[in-house]
Amino acid sequence: MYPAQVGYYRPDSVEEALDFLDSNEGKVLAGGQSLIPMLKLRILKPKYLVDIGDLKELSFIREGEVASIGATTRHSELASRKVPGLEIVQETASKVGDIQVRNMGTVGGSLGNADPSADYPALFTALDATMVIRSKKGTREVKAGDFFKGAFTTALEPSDILEQIKVPTYKGYRQAYRKVVRRAGDFALVGLALLLKMEAGEVKDVRISFTGVGERPHRPLEAENALKDTKLTDGDVSRAMELAVKGVNPPSDSRGSSSYRREVMKRLLKNTLEEMRGAS
Repeated sequence: MYPAQVGYYRPDSVEEALDFLDSNEGKVLAGGQSLIPMLKLRILKPKYLVDIGDLKELSFIREGEVASIGATTRHSELASRKVPGLEIVQETASKVGDIQVRNMGTVGGSLGNADPSADYPALFTALDATMVIRSKKGTREVKAGDFFKGAFTTALEPSDILEQIKVPTYKGYRQAYRKVVRRAGDFALVGLALLLKMEAGEVKDVRISFTGVGERPHRPLEAENALKDTKLTDGDVSRAMELAVKGVNPPSDSRGSSSYRREVMKRLLKNTLEEMRGAS
């Protein structure tokens, strides 16, 4: 299907984009790897596309105790850039789609689309990242846990632009992003972002977030709390597995049933924790 007729505006700056969005009904285009397919299916029918994908002021990766990632940073840039304390970001970016998607798609575009099976929402939820949002009214900051409202729904208003993502670094943590897909390049059937800090053989901190199991990222705080101050024994892992799926009702579709996804959640968590436990 061809998309409905739509206007196209390409601003030279963020301010120009904000001026246009403030007075016109538009949809921000930041890479198009999610938006264009939705336009073709006529799920979205905006009057204008406001293309910010090539705005250099929104494309950056800045290191520090709190790192910053510009919204128009390409997946491929993140995949090739090692940020101390954020190795999981590089790993996740390298698993987004295929090489064409990684070369064209942007971090902000993926986050703004908020697909329930996308990789970044779970990642930035686990990292307690902060979304920096700009509009003509000013700038506001929203925690990742509050940014994702539901399937394809975020805290972004129609005249907003996601400017950057602020991410605390986690030096000394074991980090991993794992996902199960039916075919290479697919969205996650289930994905897991996991960070673990151990001292003297005990778990001092753990952060767990799943994608693909609901309308928004699932962070099982009970499972995290159950693992803290443990030796990460088989019994500790088994208890965390059960708590991780407590109250979760993943969707059923052609790729897998709800019960199958719950089992995948448990196995992903078990295998990743055991892998980290065995790391030197």
